[in-house]
Amino acid sequence: MKRIFNIFTIATALFATSCIKDDYVKEANYDFKTNYEAFWNLVNENYCYLGDNYGYTKNVDWYKVYEEMMPQVEKATTEEELLEIMGKSIDYLKDGHVWLDTKFKHRGCFTFYYDENGVKYPTNYIPGLVEEKYLSYNYRTRNGFRFGNIVRGGKTFFYLLHNDFTKEIVPEDLEVMQPHIDKADGFIYDIRTNPGGSAQYSLDIAGRFFKEKTQVGYQLVKSGKGYNDLAEPTPLYVVPMSTKQYDWTNIKTVVLTNRDVYSTANMFACFMKEAPNATLIGGISGGGGGDPTSFYLPNGWTVTMSAHRMTLDKNKVHIEPGVEPDFPVTITDEDIQNKVDSILEKAIEVLSE
Repeated sequence: MKRIFNIFTIATALFATSCIKDDYVKEANYDFKTNYEAFWNLVNENYCYLGDNYGYTKNVDWYKVYEEMMPQVEKATTEEELLEIMGKSIDYLKDGHVWLDTKFKHRGCFTFYYDENGVKYPTNYIPGLVEEKYLSYNYRTRNGFRFGNIVRGGKTFFYLLHNDFTKEIVPEDLEVMQPHIDKADGFIYDIRTNPGGSAQYSLDIAGRFFKEKTQVGYQLVKSGKGYNDLAEPTPLYVVPMSTKQYDWTNIKTVVLTNRDVYSTANMFACFMKEAPNATLIGGISGGGGGDPTSFYLPNGWTVTMSAHRMTLDKNKVHIEPGVEPDFPVTITDEDIQNKVDSILEKAIEVLSE
């Protein structure tokens, strides 16, 4: 639960936006039906994935959600019940960038952890195993990063765990890491469990793996209240960030992903699909391709949702459902029992070729 909550905390810090109030709330009102209708209308007019834009939709009939939930609203007697009815409504959206905040509780949307058949995605990460088994506790921690060398078959691979994109890689970090990277036979960049952070940091770090300015996707803006009111997509580029002293462009690299890779980390996975020397290995990332915006309800609660801006990959495919790895690998129950990180093992195999 802590990991899920961190998604919302970091997303709020990244995008946090002033709440939009004047257009929707004229005066305070605590009536349950009035507030549910305001909530429903805000989603209906502003949520960016209800339409069928560029071949992607949530396949949610928001009108049927209203028909299902309103009888429950009319029977509700407490604010807690009303909040849970709204919460069950946003669960249909399967979007971690949708949540509700009240004076007494935060209610998020956790359903993006489940596929279209209701099956939970595998965790694909065993906390502490890399440090214990693969690094033998011989690693360094600096500025929130964890890194060290993995030696296998006479080759050395530099391993970096980057599980929080609120942390910027600064020159002092590069000064410590670069000597290891220069001597390594490959680079394992582990972003599993990374819930996001700064979009600029994501772009900057990706830029360390590119020699040339490269288009990696598009930004798409919702321009009106209709489901498919969209402006023309604008190209999104990664700009080279490597220097002669700190060069990551020539080393063969693998990026490890799982469903906890969310928001700007999900964007980073998308960008790295275009890096010349990079390969994605693991599970499909978590999504979070829309920028969250907050709106007030008449009772003072706020509803936050993916609104306005969305990210597409270079083929104009939405990254909201997640980014597929080049080599899908799942950590099985048997792997967990035997303390084997099969995703990391595949990374070593690819880098050893």
